[in-house]
Amino acid sequence: MPDSIPLKDREHSCTKGPGLWSRLLDRILPFSSPTRLLLLFFVVIIQIAGQVFSWYALRTGHPGLVFLAVVVWVAWFGLVFIMSRRDTGGLLRRFRKAVYTGAALVVALLALMSVAEAIGIHLVNSGVVEDNEMAQALTGCLYYNDATALNHQASHLLIDGENPYSSSDIVDALEDYDVPLHFLTPLRQGTFAEVFPYPSEQQMHEALLEAAAFPEASPLEFESKVSYPAGSFLFIAPFVVLGMEDLRLFYLLCAVIMAAVLLWLGPRNLRPLILLAFVTNIWLWNLIGSGTTDTLYVLFIFLGWILIRRNILLSALFMGFAAATKQIAWLFILFYLVLLLRELGWKRTLQSIGIIGATFVGINLPFIFSAPEAWLGGVLAPVLDPMFPQGHGIVAFSILGILPPNSLLFTLIETAVLAAGLIWYYFNCRKYPHTGLLLAVLPLFFAWRSYSVYFCMSALIIFGVILVEEFSRKQEERTRTLLAD
Repeated sequence: MPDSIPLKDREHSCTKGPGLWSRLLDRILPFSSPTRLLLLFFVVIIQIAGQVFSWYALRTGHPGLVFLAVVVWVAWFGLVFIMSRRDTGGLLRRFRKAVYTGAALVVALLALMSVAEAIGIHLVNSGVVEDNEMAQALTGCLYYNDATALNHQASHLLIDGENPYSSSDIVDALEDYDVPLHFLTPLRQGTFAEVFPYPSEQQMHEALLEAAAFPEASPLEFESKVSYPAGSFLFIAPFVVLGMEDLRLFYLLCAVIMAAVLLWLGPRNLRPLILLAFVTNIWLWNLIGSGTTDTLYVLFIFLGWILIRRNILLSALFMGFAAATKQIAWLFILFYLVLLLRELGWKRTLQSIGIIGATFVGINLPFIFSAPEAWLGGVLAPVLDPMFPQGHGIVAFSILGILPPNSLLFTLIETAVLAAGLIWYYFNCRKYPHTGLLLAVLPLFFAWRSYSVYFCMSALIIFGVILVEEFSRKQEERTRTLLAD
């Protein structure tokens, strides 16, 4: 069954059925929008609810609230899985009007929330609101985080001819880019070795003062390494050379490019839907405002996935760029290779592995030769360094003491979920190819560190891939059919 209203039926319903208000709404949120793509707006509102519930639950330490927060995130995974399935449009066809109405209401709610957030930030920054903890937490996120600061520092070190993996300095980066204490990544060693579940702001401040007193050594208590592959700073270095002083503009540009690609490749009648999907996604804009670096690798994964059936060599090249940018991309590449194997066979898969591997090695090789131990320690830091449990997944129960505070246990669970996902996808990827984009991040929900940014970006990738791969083709087929009639 078709997942959107045929053009001739939509024109009839808009001109003879609905009145002026409905026609105006159609301009903003097209009636022809595929039902499964409308689910993205519900996904975004659940993301925001999950963030709020998780924040409040961990603040209060109430097990019931933590359980509720985890349930919200499970619902998020379920809804994204439904959106990724090709048969969802047919299954939801009888509820299409209700889904469309609900999506329109959610869009209005997101717009109001955006306005309210802008007003709230202004009130906090102007000093009118001072004692509201949630408002302070929100505005406290609109700064660089430590990863962005280290990437920015790394680009300057590279430009100056130094190896960022052996020359990075977290204390200097914090001072140069005004990173708040709560955006640091503390480690369970040094003075924090016996601290659990997380060091207080006072403890972190004291550790920083001690680190500043001995600048010749990196502080044991904080992640001080450039903890991503070299693409994380190589791709931004040209913009730094050109004078970009705030890297959040670069990560904003990555999101804008993704939207532009969708507007270019997607069906013309769905362009308003594409714009709404980005403009009303306040979760995304808040992440960019906090210096989150993920939009770079997300852009590469999106381009690599939509090019699988268009240009496999270029597709693999983009996947190589993603692999050379952030470790989360490696999970997506596993499912990408399974899809290639099942659809195109061993020859194309091995060819793609060669391109991805060569791209990754080519970008990282100079730094590997220069300081192999420092490069390996940086790239493997998210796995090997003794970090504190954090995030929105089941690790919340460990933070409260309900589950054992054992990172190895979570690693084993994460590995088991990844293996199960790969096995399921191997047998089902031909029928549900886009589910791989969700299964790739599902293990991170069970990780020792499971921030929502690790998995929530997959919803936007799935939205874009579905729109380009399925509905642009369907629109072309409908247009040819109408012209033939």
